Amino acid sequence: MVRSNSQTLPIRPANEVMKLNRLGVFRQTSISFLRTLLRKMMREDWQIKNRIFSLDENGYGHAVYTIYTPKDVFSFTVVTNEMLDENRSDRVISTEWDVTFALSEGIIKEDKISSLREELPKQEAGRANAFDIVWSRANKSNRVFSYVVDCLKEGKQPDPEIVNEVGYLLRTTAVYGNGKFGLGLYNKIKEDHPFSGPFCAQMFAVYLLRHFSFELVEHIAKVQSEVAVPMDSEVKRYIGTGNATGLGMAPFLIAHPRLIHQWIYMREKAIARAKSINPSIEELQLAVMWIYRISDYLNQTNLIDRGLLKKDEDLAEEMTIVRSWIQEYMEKQTMNGETVDNIWFKLAELTKEHISIEMEEIFNTIILEIYTDHITEFENYMDVIEDYKVNPLMTLEELRSIIRTQYRWAFQYDFTDPNEKYYFWYRSMEKEEPRLGVRGLDPGEEWELPLNIAEQVQQLEEGLQNESPQKVVSSFILENPRFKGIIQRIQSLEGYEYAEIQENLLSKELYPLHLLRCKLSFFGAERFNPKSDKWVRITLFQGAPLVEEIGKTYLDHWVFPSLPI
Repeated sequence: MVRSNSQTLPIRPANEVMKLNRLGVFRQTSISFLRTLLRKMMREDWQIKNRIFSLDENGYGHAVYTIYTPKDVFSFTVVTNEMLDENRSDRVISTEWDVTFALSEGIIKEDKISSLREELPKQEAGRANAFDIVWSRANKSNRVFSYVVDCLKEGKQPDPEIVNEVGYLLRTTAVYGNGKFGLGLYNKIKEDHPFSGPFCAQMFAVYLLRHFSFELVEHIAKVQSEVAVPMDSEVKRYIGTGNATGLGMAPFLIAHPRLIHQWIYMREKAIARAKSINPSIEELQLAVMWIYRISDYLNQTNLIDRGLLKKDEDLAEEMTIVRSWIQEYMEKQTMNGETVDNIWFKLAELTKEHISIEMEEIFNTIILEIYTDHITEFENYMDVIEDYKVNPLMTLEELRSIIRTQYRWAFQYDFTDPNEKYYFWYRSMEKEEPRLGVRGLDPGEEWELPLNIAEQVQQLEEGLQNESPQKVVSSFILENPRFKGIIQRIQSLEGYEYAEIQENLLSKELYPLHLLRCKLSFFGAERFNPKSDKWVRITLFQGAPLVEEIGKTYLDHWVFPSLPI
């Protein structure tokens, strides 16, 4: 039962939430996609069996796992290849990887296994079929993979502090679905499908890759040494799966506006509900515990500082201020010397005003952990029908009304200023991946992608000014076909207030890393380790339960794990 202050607080408005400096500091929450997946796996007691493990003494070969869910059976196939260290790269344009893998429907037979062994290592040049749901590839961590193997071969456990320098054994560079390579389309994953929901299948493939990475290092150690030992469960649990993500992910947020609205809308509803609860003393103490836990995690990440994000240790230090406000309330019923009506709302406001919006979003992560049981229903509504159509009979006055209501933000930019059109987005012909170029300097401007929503809205509004208010959209488009795309977008997004990122994505001030972090937070990413402002390494499933723990007592709050002693 929700202990509300009488009613749920209103959700934050889009003009506050849909700014890049806020979207770019979102953290994972208890309704991020991998959290939803794990709850489902645990609740339904999925069974994962090692069916084939045909690897040589150096770990090269293939493996096949069978996954039994209450409704369906799936196969997970991994192919490993020998690779020179100098050819190992996070770039999507790479042509070699240490590991390639696929998630397929059914128990695959020998002919399918042979096909995957042949096609998977090709990736972009390979061909899947509609029974394959996910294809991906991964590379070994240069530092940690060999270190862990060597430790196990010597009969000892790897030092958690050395493992923590990276946080994973294998790092993916892309996880593909929805028709790429000939994969099954997303719409075949219906509501009652085990992998229904955004990126559920991709997250499961990444989870199984983590499990394979444990079995891989243990296998190599065992066949190469008579004194080898398996890895300790505590150390395994602390290891996640890495991922390297670049600009290819960014345009997704603009190309799927209804879906982005739904993700953020559900997140905002969850936050509003949690903030509306009157906490008990025990829950306030739990908040303090989470602050200590996340502070320790941030202090232990030990990432190289490249000046691209606020230092984790600085965030940890700022969390002591939040902790002091909670402790002040428990002792004096005030916060920062001020009276309090709504405890969580007041704490969020103080955090935003006196620390930063990044700390406010960490606070939001904490209260969603405290009240996970109250907000998990929102995970069931993360999907939406993406149906974008022109309403031909809408009048131009009605169209301009939507613009005035939802697109006021688009008119703050002066696109005659070169700094406001500094960048252009285009798609690489080589790998069909989005890229960012400097206008007038980099090639590709003639293939610019239409991601300049603010400029398109301004141009449309200018084109509408001398038109009759009662004229219908179809007539206007016949005379001005270049406006069809933006009109369709505006009409289709009426009422979807979180659909648009309310920023100029061509500006010289654009910080692309914000776009990447926003999407990755919904996956459930942590350990943001940027290599530049355009690509970042992250870790998924760090601290998550192991395959052998599925079906056992499940403690959902495994995130931000402590370094094993």
